[in-house]
Amino acid sequence: MLNKRVLTILLIASLPLVGCTSSEKQNIKDGFTEIGHATRDATRATGHFFRDTTKDAIHNAKEATK
Repeated sequence: MLNKRVLTILLIASLPLVGCTSSEKQNIKDGFTEIGHATRDATRATGHFFRDTTKDAIHNAKEATK
């Protein structure tokens, strides 16, 4: 069961959202979506970079040992 201190903190933390208009809440949601998409894209690009670099290194090692 939640004690009074936790309930107080949750209440104080939720007050800014209660005061937001619907459009402000949508803007906050859109901001988090943009951050998520940017993170996904950066992760994908980084993964492709390392995949391609590893393929090149393996190819170069095979060529050098022929």
